Amino acid sequence: MNELDSVALVTIAPFPNGNVSTLRFTSYLKAIAKRGIRPYVIVYGPSSMAHAQKDASGVIDGITFQYSTRITWKYGNIFEKVCFSLIGIFKSSFYLWKIKPDAIILYGDNPFIIVSWFFLISKLLSSKFVGDRSELPTVNERKSFWKLKIYELKQHLFDGMIIMTKQLSSYYSRFSKRKDFIFFMPMTIDVNRFDYVKSTKKNYIAVVFGTHNRDGLDTTLKSYVLYKKQQRGTYKLMLIGDYDHMPNKRELDKIIVGSGLSDQIIIKGRVPIEEVPYLLASASCLITTPREYVSGGFPTKLGEYMLSNTPIVATIAGEMLDYIEPNIDMLMCNSDNEIKIAENLKYVEDHPNEAQKISNNAKKKASLFFNADTYIDDLLNFLGS
Repeated sequence: MNELDSVALVTIAPFPNGNVSTLRFTSYLKAIAKRGIRPYVIVYGPSSMAHAQKDASGVIDGITFQYSTRITWKYGNIFEKVCFSLIGIFKSSFYLWKIKPDAIILYGDNPFIIVSWFFLISKLLSSKFVGDRSELPTVNERKSFWKLKIYELKQHLFDGMIIMTKQLSSYYSRFSKRKDFIFFMPMTIDVNRFDYVKSTKKNYIAVVFGTHNRDGLDTTLKSYVLYKKQQRGTYKLMLIGDYDHMPNKRELDKIIVGSGLSDQIIIKGRVPIEEVPYLLASASCLITTPREYVSGGFPTKLGEYMLSNTPIVATIAGEMLDYIEPNIDMLMCNSDNEIKIAENLKYVEDHPNEAQKISNNAKKKASLFFNADTYIDDLLNFLGS
């Protein structure tokens, strides 16, 4: 391994407060900082996701960050947004030139012109150019011959890829014949995220979901109705996410209204990501009922659930069983078995001591498998090779 002095991550995702992407790269940049290597985050353009961000630059947890242009949007037409984005890209290049990092990580999927530009900068700086992928290309890209060709061309510009799942590893490995092109690092999250959360257990089941509709919220609601009516459960259900913009909202509304349990279902809506740990840690139970992970990724949400030390009821999907042992780390069953999901919810309510032992196991497992510190030596070898 070549001795690393600094690593720069370039992204459009907000930092330090942001979304699940922010949680992912923050976890391994903190691990890099612990090894005495200087990590940088350069946000190359404004984003509506950064509305909660105040400072345009600073240092947090050993990570130096810099916004290259306006942090976020309030108003503005497309022409203005394009202008600020271009300014941000050029200023980002100036920051990179000043830092001269040993490796540049371009996080997430970016337009071809962005990838090409930072590829050129990496070559001028003699920096390793690495991508980080947590999902497959979008369905639209996969269905379009030319869009897929452009997508594939972008991937060939990278010297290596940080990949989250085996499915993604199989997909992205075809873009290079090099055996060291792929670095496999499972979903990682800040294992200290819940350390300072002061919570008091309350009688509700919590579910976090996204508007991409991959979380099986309809299954959650149907299972909850069975839990209340057949199992005589007493917990309320809290929905954490942008419910109003769910693509199947009408179907979900029918389930809620038809059940007669509207007063038992709390639609919390979107909340700042920094408030999520409190809501999870305060719940008596957490639930997630996906049928599959069509994106090829692995849910950051599941790592947060496990770290919260709250009992979890889940359905089996994707590569979950590579890390989780059913009924040891969480109560699990197939997604089409709503009766069993309801029974598992009732088990958590009726057997708090046993459920707590299961949640303790989940937290220990997450602290190992979803901890960037576990993989940091191999990651540094990859970035320095």
